[in-house]
Amino acid sequence: MIKKQTSLLSTSILGLALFSANTFAADCSSTPVNPNGNASKLQDALQQATNTGLPIRITGTYYISNDIKVYLKKDLVVDATGAKFIATTNLDGDLFSIDAHATKSNECGSSNTLADFNWKGGDFNIANAKVSTVVPYPYKTPEGKTGTQSTADALSVRGGINSHNTNKLGEAVIENITVTGTKNNTDTCFEAGGDSGILLTGGTKVTVKNNSFYGIRDAAVYLTASGDNGQYGDHFTFSNNYVERACYALTSKRGADNLKFLNNTINNVLGGIGVPNTFTGRTATNVVVRGNKISKTIRGISMYRVNNATIENNEITELGAITNGLTKAIGAYGNVYEGILLAGTQGTNTLSNNTIKGVTGSREGATETYGVTYREHDGRSTTGVSISNHSYSKLNKWVKDFQ
Repeated sequence: MIKKQTSLLSTSILGLALFSANTFAADCSSTPVNPNGNASKLQDALQQATNTGLPIRITGTYYISNDIKVYLKKDLVVDATGAKFIATTNLDGDLFSIDAHATKSNECGSSNTLADFNWKGGDFNIANAKVSTVVPYPYKTPEGKTGTQSTADALSVRGGINSHNTNKLGEAVIENITVTGTKNNTDTCFEAGGDSGILLTGGTKVTVKNNSFYGIRDAAVYLTASGDNGQYGDHFTFSNNYVERACYALTSKRGADNLKFLNNTINNVLGGIGVPNTFTGRTATNVVVRGNKISKTIRGISMYRVNNATIENNEITELGAITNGLTKAIGAYGNVYEGILLAGTQGTNTLSNNTIKGVTGSREGATETYGVTYREHDGRSTTGVSISNHSYSKLNKWVKDFQ
């Protein structure tokens, strides 16, 4: 009898252990479970959520030394409000990688379907992470800080599948997260760990709203079209985000169309709001930049090979101020500060009710500042621009045509 009871007890304990393990092991049907601060269970918990399409709540504090890599299958809905994700000095790569995959993204009955992505809340700290190998101005990275990987973002969502020239990502919303890339609130972007705050490729509609970024080595938010001609990734909206001490604040690249930058606050960055085409021939069409406040920047708003831009009701102040410790402007156009740059911009482009102010004091005479500039870019001149009701002060020239 004693032996029988012992055997039953052992079997029960084993069953509980297996149940516990299966709770966190990713399959196609189990309900995802909050890992409650256990970093070793975080990856499986997120994978379980996208395997099933069921939402997951994440709480607790996580110290992360290896990339939390998840393959996108069905919808991934995450509420991480109050959770903390902290990179250790061993992290060499992304904090989170949410990736589409040519075969894995078809598992669990998810083939031929788009997956929506919704991430809400959480504090991401990548100050101690290794810096990626592709950050801007790598010579400014402190010695010993550079890692081996070409990506080291806090939250990376790659919806495009480059090997098959397809896209898995449907609609995406990222909101109410905080990303910190520096150890001190006086550190410049060059002293930050990691790479970008948010990186996202592809998607049918993407909204990034109500987020905060402090000390980011590359872009606070980096959205980009994917596909061989940039055909995946449109309808990107950046709204009500706060950015300080980033190398670049908010950017959309590689020809994504239908972009909106609304009511963001940006301070102490090399570039504020930017739409670079990156690849020759890529063109972004229909861009709205409205109600943003940008201070202490080299280039406040930059449009490269854009068709049809509406830029209105923005405030750009302290143009020419010391930015991330730089006493001189850097970039492709040399020691020049530009409030709004239009480079190869064509179609119908309306600039109205924008305020652009330079600096006062000793730097006023030591800096070359322009309100609006026109430049050629990628074989195109800038045409079709109308400007009305602008307010300028403390600038070398209000409008400058460099073509």
